[in-house]
Amino acid sequence: MPLPLKPGYHFHYEHNIRPPYFEMTAAEAYTDFYAVSYIISGELLSCSPSVTKIIRAGDLTFTPKNIYFRTVCVSDEPRENFLMKFTDSMIDDFLRTAGFDSFNEFYAAHATIHIQKSAQDKVLSIIRELEKEWNAYGRYSEILLKGLLNKLIITAIRDGISDPYIPTIKSKSHEYYMDAAVQYIHMHLTENPTLSKTAAAVNISASYLSKLFINYMHTPFSTFVLNEKVLAARNLLADSRLSINEIAFKTGFSSSAYFSDCFKRITGESPLQFRKKYERFENG
Repeated sequence: MPLPLKPGYHFHYEHNIRPPYFEMTAAEAYTDFYAVSYIISGELLSCSPSVTKIIRAGDLTFTPKNIYFRTVCVSDEPRENFLMKFTDSMIDDFLRTAGFDSFNEFYAAHATIHIQKSAQDKVLSIIRELEKEWNAYGRYSEILLKGLLNKLIITAIRDGISDPYIPTIKSKSHEYYMDAAVQYIHMHLTENPTLSKTAAAVNISASYLSKLFINYMHTPFSTFVLNEKVLAARNLLADSRLSINEIAFKTGFSSSAYFSDCFKRITGESPLQFRKKYERFENG
């Protein structure tokens, strides 16, 4: 589940090492930032309503805003990857210079870039520079990080083979109903949206909607809703001073105790532990 960017920040860096067969608990989206990931070991399947693809070592992949996806491990090898999250301001100069009107237009041409072996050390070297600057974050760091991020993307395009974004589903109706259902869920989180109410709101049967979530998101409807409620709670814990009771109510939980139980089961820590950790992260 993606951690919100620190208030006032436009970039975030992560180096992740996951055990064999690690997979996300539910589908998620980066709602207010983009991401680029470079995988150096392991293999995974990325699933969204409109595309399913295998991502292998040496692949640099981009993630737009508001596209729900879930990754499922398909390898018995531990997965190691570098993840950079960033806002529009970190990419706007590159997009203008490269002739793209938006990040989505860029993504349509370069959703995944397969880095050739001869260039993998060069790409990894740039990422290590990003890591070094991130770990020594200071007054001028985001200027330098922006330059390094753009250098990474340009190097990948020059020395890699780009795969465009090509939807794999045959009918746009699946994506339309999924989008409508997700929008309904977001608008009615406080009311704890059920499968039947959501299906009725988007004018399809409950069984059909349930199959859409399983087939295209690899996530049961109820798990997706719970994950969204916890994600909304994480954002409120990070960005507001609301009490735990208030956050539980705002995110559709019947009580603060049930909220705390679900939150800890999904994230591995209590709401208070998360808030304290995020405060340390913000002030660090």
